[in-house]
Amino acid sequence: MKSWRWGYIGFLLAISACNSGQSIEQTTRPNSADVGSTALATEVEATAACAPVDSQVPLQPATEIELPFERLDFRPVEVEATETTLAFVGKRYKFIFCQRDRTWGVESITPEPAEEADYAEYFEALAEPDYEIVTGQDRVYQARVRLDAAWLDEQTTETGEDLEQIIFELIKPGEKEPISQVLYTNTDIRERELGATAGIPTLTQTVVTDEALWWSIGFEQGEGASGLATVVQYQIDQDKLVLWQPSDLGNAQITDLALTTADNKTTLWLGTQYSGEGNPYLPAEGLAAYQLADNTVRTYTSENSPLIGAIPTRLWANDDTLWTATASGVCAIDWTAIENNDSWDCWRFTAMANVPADHELYPSLLSETSIDRLDGVDPVELLWIADTDINDPEAQVRYEIQYESGLTTQLDEGADYYVGPEDSPEDGYFWWPGNSWSWNGIRFVRPWDQVAVNYLGGGPQGIDPGVYESYVANWKTMRGEFELLALNSNTTEIKYYSAWIDGEDIEPWVTVTKNVNAPLDDTNPTDAVMAALKRAAQRP
Repeated sequence: MKSWRWGYIGFLLAISACNSGQSIEQTTRPNSADVGSTALATEVEATAACAPVDSQVPLQPATEIELPFERLDFRPVEVEATETTLAFVGKRYKFIFCQRDRTWGVESITPEPAEEADYAEYFEALAEPDYEIVTGQDRVYQARVRLDAAWLDEQTTETGEDLEQIIFELIKPGEKEPISQVLYTNTDIRERELGATAGIPTLTQTVVTDEALWWSIGFEQGEGASGLATVVQYQIDQDKLVLWQPSDLGNAQITDLALTTADNKTTLWLGTQYSGEGNPYLPAEGLAAYQLADNTVRTYTSENSPLIGAIPTRLWANDDTLWTATASGVCAIDWTAIENNDSWDCWRFTAMANVPADHELYPSLLSETSIDRLDGVDPVELLWIADTDINDPEAQVRYEIQYESGLTTQLDEGADYYVGPEDSPEDGYFWWPGNSWSWNGIRFVRPWDQVAVNYLGGGPQGIDPGVYESYVANWKTMRGEFELLALNSNTTEIKYYSAWIDGEDIEPWVTVTKNVNAPLDDTNPTDAVMAALKRAAQRP
């Protein structure tokens, strides 16, 4: 029943927020540096043929506790490599790249049913998480990261002023007791003004090289809980633990880790994200390249690179190719020339549908008046799926689709620049109604994983000229591209290239589409507006 679905999901998110995106039980993961000669050779010279795979599969229905747009969640959570293929595996789909002919196939995966949580076991596992097994130099190690806090022992959230420590533990071959290293404390978090308490940590990736073992550390965020972006290295021959905490990344969570080396210089490639109460996935710094030699960070996002999507969830490095996967697609990058747009070869995960001729197009989610009809000749790309009434189980969903004719709307909201009473105008916050879209040099775009789900905050939000009051609003666009026609402190005018269709008799499918990289060379039209607001903020 749609009438209770939103509330039930909010309840589930509330009780599980302290472990968003984490798994209590640590297991061994494949990674991009320990598979040696069996790893995928991404070059075309490989001759082995790939097994036949469908190029498209039906879009799976939502489960009872999912929201309509979650059908479009293509986020990869694992990478599977063979001598002929590289597969990016999510909860519902496996996207398979064949290296011989550089084509893609898609397989459906049956979603695992949700299990009722045993919270006694849950809290016990928070204090004493399982060790992850990893093999280096043909020897077996065990590693884990845990929170040391009084409230875990007492099973209460009353932490007071007690010290909280994030501790990494490693059991070496032939030993029973671990060596330990404090990664950071709640005091460190507070001193950097990144939060108040230490969030529950987790190992998000393990990478093995000839000389070392590496772990990226993730952590819970929300309601004051946070952490520090951290990578742990164990230098095997030196029997030494080393911490890498790039200050430029602050409290960005590291979703995945890959390593490359050139001229004896190692680069750590990091996927990053934030999260918050009711928002398990929020964009952070995109793909981050952390140079160990000089302790510098270079970031690649949908605004300054061809990156598909906003949050890299899986990375895979092989020779000169770095694969970067998000909920929106995959890029194969020649990392030795990453600043060159032509070094990015990208594909989008897309939902498509054949729509009957004369199917009516609407300018907004709840509009009752159509503005055009489709010709029914070519398939259309589905950008979003939304309820039209969450209280009526018989109400239709609507799909937002691409609409290249475009529609113009004016909003009674403009740009603003917020400066705190003790802050410099240069450090203020610039806001406007399209703030969550990214400028790609041609239009403003919004990848799927750049939409905040807001499970506990009224649902995802798009652009609506009216007043937003509930989960269902009369959105003009949620993910459509748009051009900025005018922007001042009072109003915003855009031309958006999407429209809405009724979902009845629509049978979508999932496929992979080659992406054309945007030029990224034109100035963002909001820059001039922000500069003017900064100047105004500096006046006495």
